[in-house]
Amino acid sequence: MFVYKCVTSTSSVINSKNLRQEMQRYPYDHVLFRPGHLCRTCQLLKPARSKHCSICNVCVAKHDHHCIWVMNCLGRDNYAYFLGMLLSLATLLLYGSYLSYSILTSTLQNHVLRRAHGMFGRSHWSVGKSWSQYFQLWAWAIAQDVRIGGVGMLALMTAPLAFGLFAYHVYLIWAGMTTNESLKWTDWKEDIADGLVFKCERPSEDNNVSSTNLDVEPYIDWPITSKQHLAICQDGNPPGSSASGHNHSSMTEPHFAGIQWTKVESLNEVENLYDLGFWNNVRDALFL
Repeated sequence: MFVYKCVTSTSSVINSKNLRQEMQRYPYDHVLFRPGHLCRTCQLLKPARSKHCSICNVCVAKHDHHCIWVMNCLGRDNYAYFLGMLLSLATLLLYGSYLSYSILTSTLQNHVLRRAHGMFGRSHWSVGKSWSQYFQLWAWAIAQDVRIGGVGMLALMTAPLAFGLFAYHVYLIWAGMTTNESLKWTDWKEDIADGLVFKCERPSEDNNVSSTNLDVEPYIDWPITSKQHLAICQDGNPPGSSASGHNHSSMTEPHFAGIQWTKVESLNEVENLYDLGFWNNVRDALFL
């Protein structure tokens, strides 16, 4: 069911009919996502946390990533099914490994202790065996039943991959990020390490709802707010300084004259507007 939902779900696709609804789901953080950006392919405004997928050729709400295993984009409405698929897959692989181990252990128990009087059922077949004998007996057991042994080994080797991917997405939920956003934060981290990022507090009039184009940036009753504004200066000087050039990104908003800028030394100094705390992040990820 989880795989089917991941493959067939298209409700996260943004179109002209649901654009207004998607624009009102998440606020723009003015760091990763800024209002007024138009998708060059779809010719639609890009809601916060959305992304255009070049493979599916559509804009996806709360885009996480395009998964080649389900041949579909994972977005707001099918991300929970993707998590369920990962967890169920990891559990089945682990259970398959356990079944294979149980069957082969039973085979070894009968073979090794078959002629030992009074030992059957009271001792494990591996007792008293050296490491070389232990692995030789396992190789013999797998050779006796190649199908069980091969499937068991495959399940055992791939289960950590499924659990690892699930754990990574649990981390993303804890951090209040999607895969797409984690890549964007990585870019910011590199610019911060190069000493190119400065931040300031957006002027109060810049946060006034009445002065905002509600069609481009609708008002959203979000649990937390942030007035931070970031700028990347390729020359390493704060915006507006005499030594600074005009190569600033993120400076498309007005009312920044005379603002005090400070250099960002660490990504920890930057607020993540979408991190609502672990349990609230879980509710948002599972669409509860």
